[in-house]
Amino acid sequence: MPGPDRLVDAPAVLSFAQQRLWFLDRLRPGRPDHNVPVAVRLRGRLDQGALVRALDEVVRRHEVLRSRIVVTDDVPHQITEETGTFVPAVTDLTHLPFEQAQERARELVAADTATPFDLATAPMLRARLIRVASDEHLLLLVVHHIAFDGWSSSVLWQEFSAAYRAAVEGRPVVLEELPVQYADFASWQRSAQDGAALRDQLDHWRERLSGRSREVFPPDRPRPALWSGRGDQVGIEIPAEFTDRIRALGSAHEVTPFMTLLAAFQVLMARCSGQPDVPVGTPISGRNRIEVEPLIGFFVNTLVLRTDLSGDPGFAEVLGRVRRCAVDAYAHQDVPFDRLVEEVRPERDLGRHPLFTVMFQMDEVPALPADLPGLEVSAHQVPYTVVKFDVEVSLTDRGDHFTGVVRYATDLFDRDTMRRLAQDYRSLLDHLVGAPGEPLSAWEPSLGPRVDPSGPAASPGAGPDGRGGAPSTETELLVLDVWSEVLGVAPGGVHDDFFELGGHSLLASKVMSRLGRALDLELPVALLFYHPSVTELADAIDAALLHDLDGAPSETAPPPAGAPALPAGAAPLPTGKGL
Repeated sequence: MPGPDRLVDAPAVLSFAQQRLWFLDRLRPGRPDHNVPVAVRLRGRLDQGALVRALDEVVRRHEVLRSRIVVTDDVPHQITEETGTFVPAVTDLTHLPFEQAQERARELVAADTATPFDLATAPMLRARLIRVASDEHLLLLVVHHIAFDGWSSSVLWQEFSAAYRAAVEGRPVVLEELPVQYADFASWQRSAQDGAALRDQLDHWRERLSGRSREVFPPDRPRPALWSGRGDQVGIEIPAEFTDRIRALGSAHEVTPFMTLLAAFQVLMARCSGQPDVPVGTPISGRNRIEVEPLIGFFVNTLVLRTDLSGDPGFAEVLGRVRRCAVDAYAHQDVPFDRLVEEVRPERDLGRHPLFTVMFQMDEVPALPADLPGLEVSAHQVPYTVVKFDVEVSLTDRGDHFTGVVRYATDLFDRDTMRRLAQDYRSLLDHLVGAPGEPLSAWEPSLGPRVDPSGPAASPGAGPDGRGGAPSTETELLVLDVWSEVLGVAPGGVHDDFFELGGHSLLASKVMSRLGRALDLELPVALLFYHPSVTELADAIDAALLHDLDGAPSETAPPPAGAPALPAGAAPLPTGKGL
């Protein structure tokens, strides 16, 4: 892996995960979907200067926190800026009565959390210290996910704590220098994507993910054409009497608590949907090299665990199937999820996540600053209002019990449905652990079987009966020319689909960038996802050009509810294909 020889101020490639977040930001700009808020309450005598110096030290050590994204020849790169680009905000509320100060602090936390990042401007970390009283402060950090993940939180607080103690005591910070930076990892990851071992892993995933189920957990309402990200959550707790039995059963069948809990969740999804094929996403650290363990950055990868529950097995058999599925996935974890999406080419839909719609994960107990002189530290819960999946179950092992949350998309589900889902999960766990030999059909969920309100799935890529067709306008000729250049293959005609020809998110960005430059018109990337054929895209561009020239209203259909606002001169987006 490259190290100190890399020029700090030279443009560096993005990792595959970073590239996808950059693309999603271009697709739907000005959204806080990938903001990661972390807040702690500090009670006692705080040294404000020491706190600022400690944060500065963390930002100095980790280049990714003070980076920005630039686009050169249609390709995104990251550039590192000076530590001085990071300036924490300090807000003093001690002039307010304590209750009002508390309420105002909560408002500030919510506002900062909801403020989007401009990826073209450093840094990727914002900090606000709120003084609620002379002996009580709230520290909020908001980091863009492109520079941060769950593991990073532990690294950040460990280094912050060491730097704060040193600053308070008036001594130099003693932290081992980092052997590499995140940009070194991104470069190494890119260079490692061409080997035979990775090609074998890609072949494995293509086979495993062919013919996936459409809905793992059918929603209460038809799916919107465009994902809004609006979400909420309900709590879930698995008490000690369940926890001991879960651990004992898992130990007897040589599976981890995660596998046992995942198996029960996949059974619940199968019983609610009536489908034995249950693909569920789960995150994995992605830090399989020792050099990257002390780094802050976006390393986490996502695996798709697709367990076959056919044949009405007992739970003991299911545990074996889940174990084999999980071990198999771990053995093929080197394929970045974003590369996997490009290779598998799922049906594109801006209303759902590709490859899976339900996430299950086990979280570590949240990290906190430790051993800060004169301070008592506690976590401050930040309201959770943004989701990336239909349903996401996150459990935390507390030793004698499990706690967690069920996060869900409010466009799709009612809160009562999620409460019942949490209750069904607890009830199912009790049943399965108590009778692991009984067939799965012996238990009926209160929620199922559910029916997809959207009706039967449409055939992906459906288009006009006659494919091909010669271009009939100058715009169609231009689109064909740019597609041929970017894709490296000539479309057969104006009805060909960009994505069926091998297009993916980065290539879509290149196409729209080049078309925009050729026409001197700002064209959103989303336009191609809604108009994936040559003729559809050319018609949309013509409408945008007409609108830009004389202000005439566009005749294209209105955008779906919740669609992003388009730049001046761009045509509205009709409903259609998506990501």
